[in-house]
Amino acid sequence: MERPMMKQNRVVLIVIAAALGLAMAPSAMAAPKDFCKNYARKAVGQSNAMQAQGRGCTGFRWHNWYDGHYQWCRDVSKDSAWSEYRVRRNAIFNNGPC
Repeated sequence: MERPMMKQNRVVLIVIAAALGLAMAPSAMAAPKDFCKNYARKAVGQSNAMQAQGRGCTGFRWHNWYDGHYQWCRDVSKDSAWSEYRVRRNAIFNNGPC
């Protein structure tokens, strides 16, 4: 028969392990730093290209603040950042909506 204290310790360890797993999950999925540096550089360039075309695009997608693009990239997956890059690229080259 299991002693109550051992059972309680096991429950506490399981809860701690689950909490650590949740705390580490976002950083495990974040895009790498070098990837995000390149992403932010391209995002600023894309924003500047739209402004040069006089398209009037604004908002989080079209600002030219490097640090904002970089930090957003670090907070999302690499796939999400690539997707955002492609949306901007398509808008620029296909005269699509902002």
